[in-house]
Amino acid sequence: MARPRGTKRRRARGLYVLGAIVAVAGLSVAIRWLDLAGRFGGEEPPFRIEVRNGTREPGIAMETAKELRTRGVDVLVVDNAERFDFRESVLVDRTGNPRLMRRIAKITGCRLIVEQVRERPLVDATYIVGADRVKSSGGG
Repeated sequence: MARPRGTKRRRARGLYVLGAIVAVAGLSVAIRWLDLAGRFGGEEPPFRIEVRNGTREPGIAMETAKELRTRGVDVLVVDNAERFDFRESVLVDRTGNPRLMRRIAKITGCRLIVEQVRERPLVDATYIVGADRVKSSGGG
């Protein structure tokens, strides 16, 4: 039995289209996960942080979160820290990405960075607001 005319051509065309789709998807993943956009001067990828109050100053975490949001930071969680005796603000790295932590530190003004990498973190970093931030913001 003879094949219908053009079957090979249609199959080849379909494979080309499929190959192009896979290539575009692969490039998209590479740009996102390998930070190619940042390396070649493109737009920096977004990041997510949580802001926690490490002081006894009420509302300082919310105030800080609002300020960060005006700077384009995606703040997912605003809450109290486990303790309230943080003298200095701390940036906790959840992803093990030093380039991203330098970027966040520049935005927050935080100098102390601690690495506590999690397997599948909800956020890229935790910013614990310390007493140094309370003093610099005028106490509230």
